[in-house]
Amino acid sequence: MNASAPTQADPAAPATLLCVDDEPNILSALRRLFRARGYRVLLAEGGAEGLRILEQESVDLVISDMRMPEMDGAHFLAQVRARWPDTMRLLLTGYSDIQSIQDAINCGEIYRYITKPWDDNDIVLLVRHALERRALEQDKLRLEALTLRQNEQLKSLNHNLEAQRSRRARAS
Repeated sequence: MNASAPTQADPAAPATLLCVDDEPNILSALRRLFRARGYRVLLAEGGAEGLRILEQESVDLVISDMRMPEMDGAHFLAQVRARWPDTMRLLLTGYSDIQSIQDAINCGEIYRYITKPWDDNDIVLLVRHALERRALEQDKLRLEALTLRQNEQLKSLNHNLEAQRSRRARAS
């Protein structure tokens, strides 16, 4: 499967979120919250399941719990970053162990973290900002590629003009 997350084919299509947590009630709450706002929501009960979903689905943003059996959120998000770097990553944590949060931030290069219990308005706003940032980063990459192509075209045109001038100068 492709190592980078595919971009959305239809910009009007809802963004796809992957929520990863070992607590079914947390997953249900996140699904209800984000589906009600028009997002496509995928759920995984752990990091391994989350990675399997990412191999099969185009995901715009991952929200992962920090403490999960088998694979913690820092390790999971680091793998997401390595394999799907364009996918935005948020950490959801129910504890305030600053060192663990810093490890997750550093290893997974997460966009932000939010604590449990969360405020619905805060997490919705955070997701919207993360998706806007992703869109801006993708636009930046497209514009850089376009600028590079246009610069190459200008160089080629200038080279052709110089060659024509040289031929005319020799002919006169």
